[in-house]
Formats: sequence, structure tokens, C-alpha cells
Amino acid sequence: MSAPDRSWTITPTLLWFGGLLVAGLWVSDGSMHALADRLTARRDADAAGPAITARPVVVAELPEDDTDVAPGVPAVSTSSDRASGGALEDTCIDGTPTACKRWAMDGFYRAVEAEKAGKLGRPVRVSWYGDSVVATDAIPGRLRTRLQAELGDGGPGFIFVMPPHRFVHHEGITRAHTGTWLTHAVSTQPAADAIYGVGGSSTETSGGGVTVKLVAGKATNVALHYLGQPNGGLATVKGDGAEVLRAETQARTKQAGMATATVAGGAAKFAIETKGRVRLFGLDLENADGVVVDNLGIVSVNVKNFANREPASWAAELEHRKADLILIMIGANEAQWLGPGDADTKAYATNYQKVLAPIRKARPDATCLVVSPTDQAEAKDGGYSSRPVMPLLVEAQRKAAKASGCAFFSTYDWMGGKGSAAMWFKKGLVGSDFQHLSRKGANKMGDAVHDALMAGYKRYASH
Repeated sequence: MSAPDRSWTITPTLLWFGGLLVAGLWVSDGSMHALADRLTARRDADAAGPAITARPVVVAELPEDDTDVAPGVPAVSTSSDRASGGALEDTCIDGTPTACKRWAMDGFYRAVEAEKAGKLGRPVRVSWYGDSVVATDAIPGRLRTRLQAELGDGGPGFIFVMPPHRFVHHEGITRAHTGTWLTHAVSTQPAADAIYGVGGSSTETSGGGVTVKLVAGKATNVALHYLGQPNGGLATVKGDGAEVLRAETQARTKQAGMATATVAGGAAKFAIETKGRVRLFGLDLENADGVVVDNLGIVSVNVKNFANREPASWAAELEHRKADLILIMIGANEAQWLGPGDADTKAYATNYQKVLAPIRKARPDATCLVVSPTDQAEAKDGGYSSRPVMPLLVEAQRKAAKASGCAFFSTYDWMGGKGSAAMWFKKGLVGSDFQHLSRKGANKMGDAVHDALMAGYKRYASH
């Protein structure tokens, strides 16, 4: 006699378990793409981000010398032509490339010049937006280290009060919290009112607290970005135990707000305490001069969800932050599902301009710099072929940058163009997802951006 069929008792249990698991991860990470990241990601000791892989792939051993992985184009042109010749392509805003009165990069170069002369009155501010390739802070962190070594330690810059995802970090601080916080972000768990602050994320609590410690040095200038709202509560910030500012977030209507303070002698530990319902966007920790690099990368950002922000509050927060250089590096996520000939691929340049338009409007005198995604590869016919959509996305971003008055940095061309992801993987410079750079790869890219920026500045200063 055959055994009785007990599948009816097992199947519902498995379905219930699977459903509860998915629901729990959804609540934890906030979206389908973020959920996919959690289900498929693994962390490598030297990785700069989650390695998302469809099948086991071993990252090659890091060589002592990777000089044979040469960039396809130099980071910056050595000629007098600022519009072409290197990965950093400037855009003429007023005039023509041969007789240009104002270039896109001039806003940043002008701020560096004023800082070097001791006339800026604050640190040079660099804000780097992006997806998970940026969010880990490996690339922005490298740029921060290089720029601060040259221009001075301006502090950590803007930091999220609570990180919008577990892969969002800032290497200049450590963070701890008490109480319950509900965090929203443009790509992981959208807010109904689409108000996120300058970083693309907000967090709300009723009585929670957060402690931020600087890894090194101190900060003297503090600014708390918050949402003024009906029935808003009180937020206070303490520096090394002494209260330095308080923000009453009660307001008749929802509106972005900011409270600032100066800490004599600086502080290395800052504590945010709240009473009542408080919604916060972030905390600026700076010094009186030097340079800061904000890491504003968020997991699963793409060209469409980046633009889904309430216009008035987005503009107000950009004005509050007053960044001199705004870098935008997105495209890694959509490269995984877009293909040549797709309607969204054809509309990509137009959609990218929707990302850039409010930034240019709110910060017309600052520099906007579009940074292209890296080359990506996919397993095919026993090898790893470059995704065919990559050059189309890069060209669409170049087109959108120039149309919007932004400069452009082609990471794709700099690293070698088609097929470079596979080559970088063999050298241990990119993870097994052919998307997230290893620590050494992130350092290589951060150095390239730094070198391009400072070489461009020296050419600007010489004229």
C-alpha cells in the first residue's frame, strides 16, 4: 500500500512561511528592487557594495600591479579644449566652446579658488548622489580623503540621521540610535508626500534619539534639516554633552526647515534628542573651511524614482545645502532591465533631464556633474559580455548633461568601454555582479574623479 498523501499539510505551511518572509523583508527594505538586493546579495571583505549574482562567481585575486588595466581615455584632457579629449567633458553655458564665457565646471572651480584664498567663509561643498554603487561611501569616501588632504578637513558634511538602507554608509562617522524610527526614501520606501530633504530620505520618530561620533577630528558648525509640520515636536542637538541647538518643528503647513549653530572649539560626538513627533532629513557637521563630500547615494535609485520629489521642498533643501559641486551617478540599476530599442531607453535622455532640471534651477551658479555608470557584463555563452545597452545609456546621459548645462564624466569610456567590466573583474577591481567596485576599484575611480577635478581647476586658475 502506498503512503498517504500529506502534501496538503506541507504546502500551506511552506506558502505561509514564504509569504511571511517576503512581507518581513519588504517592510525592512522597502521595495521590490531593494528586496531583490537583500535576497541575492552577499558581502565580500573587500567589496565596496553588495555583490548581486545569479550564480556563484569567484572574484579574482587582487594583483599587486594593475597597470595593465589602463583607462580607455584619460580622466581629463591635457589640451586647452575643455569640452572633449578626456573623461571629464565640460559644457559651455554661455557662448561657444571656442569662445566660451562660462563653463559648467566654473562654479566648483570658483569655490575652490575662493577657499584657497581664504575668502569662501565656509568649506567647499560636494554632494554626490547615486545608487548603491555610491551609497556604500567607498567612492565618495575616497574623493573626500583626497580632497581634504589638499584643501583641508571640512568635516563629515551632510549625513543621514538614520540610513535609508543597510548598505548606506558614511566612513567619517559611526551612528547609534534609541527608540523607533520610520525611514522613507525615494527608492526604497516612498513617502506619501514625496518630501525627502536634500538627501532623498527622511526619518520620523516620537521620542527617539541618535548619536553620531566622528571617526577623526571635530566639527564646529552644525545644521539640522527637518520638516516643519502641524503638531511637530522638538528636536535638540548636543555636542559633547552640551546643547548647541534646538528646533521647534511645529508649523501650520509642511515646509522644509533648518536650524544652525556654532560649537566653540568643536565637538566629536553629537546627540539628537526628540520630544513629540519629529521628522528629520539630515545633519550637517562641518568646520569653518576645507572641503566636505556628502554621500547621498541610496540603494535602488534609478532615473525615474530619483525625480519623484515634491518640487518646493526639494528646491528649498538644495538651497539650504548650497553645494558647490553636485555629482549624479545613476544608471546601474536600469542597465539591468533596459535594452536597445526599448521605449524607456529611447526616452532615457528626456527622463534624465527631468532629474537635472530642478537641481540646475535651485543651484544655477553651482556645478552639476553627471557621472556615467561603469561598464556592466552579463553571463552569456560561457563568457561575460558587456551589456549592449551600456553605450546607449552613456550617450543619453551625455546628451542630457549638455542640454541641461551640466558637465559629464564618462566612467564607462575612462575604464575602457565595451568589455572593460570583464577585464576589471579579472583584476579584482569589480565584484561578481560586474556592477559594484571592489575597494581597490573604488579607490581607482575616486582617484580618477579627484585628479580630473583638480587638473581642471589648475587649468582654470592658470587662465
